[in-house]
Amino acid sequence: MQLKIFSPQVSRSLQARQRKRSTPAVKPDTFSSEWNLWTQGADQEKEMALLFLDIRNFTPLAEMHEPQDIIHIVKKLFVAFQNIIHQHHGRIIETTGDGFYAAFGFSHTIKSAVNAAVQSGFSILTNLELLNRASFERNLHRRIEVGIGVHAGKVATGSIRLGEEDRLVVMGYAVNIASRLQAATKEQNNNFIVSSAVYQHLDNPPASRPVSEVNLKGVTDGFELHLIGKPYRAEQMEIECV
Repeated sequence: MQLKIFSPQVSRSLQARQRKRSTPAVKPDTFSSEWNLWTQGADQEKEMALLFLDIRNFTPLAEMHEPQDIIHIVKKLFVAFQNIIHQHHGRIIETTGDGFYAAFGFSHTIKSAVNAAVQSGFSILTNLELLNRASFERNLHRRIEVGIGVHAGKVATGSIRLGEEDRLVVMGYAVNIASRLQAATKEQNNNFIVSSAVYQHLDNPPASRPVSEVNLKGVTDGFELHLIGKPYRAEQMEIECV
């Protein structure tokens, strides 16, 4: 015989509360707004210039110094580089621990965007040389080197919601090529490489060493490059080979 601890009215009330607890409320707009990563109506395609930058030998640098020192070094570099990018009407789209990529041409022609991106690259290298002489060589007893790659082409731009923020994204095949050009700076022993698509748009093309039919990682056809930077220092190359 089952004991009736609660009256029928109380029992029905408890059962209703239990059902309410076991069925989570879902707002009608949850999946259409909060869970929809891509904002609607913001995507567009256009020709842009993409600049990738990577700090050379970052892992050995991080291994030799305390984490707070590494953060200080990267912040010092990226604040200076970001100011240069903004002065040339570009925007940093994404950063990693030891690099970033920026886009140019949001409100300018592709020719203006390409010239701005290349000017930014040269300004970054000049600024880095000053930082090396004034700070890094004296305090770290070593130089900081970077590799820069620039390409131009059609990309898609839009916003993606991460957490509570909308973040700008720039995606497309041209972005991948720019990334591969930056990676090729190590193989070609030159700190600044641009594609022929970039070089042909330059108002005052710098002296370059054209390299034909280079096989970039993940790219089917050979790619023509222009080496417009400088070779890495001998001591830097020794570290690269370790």
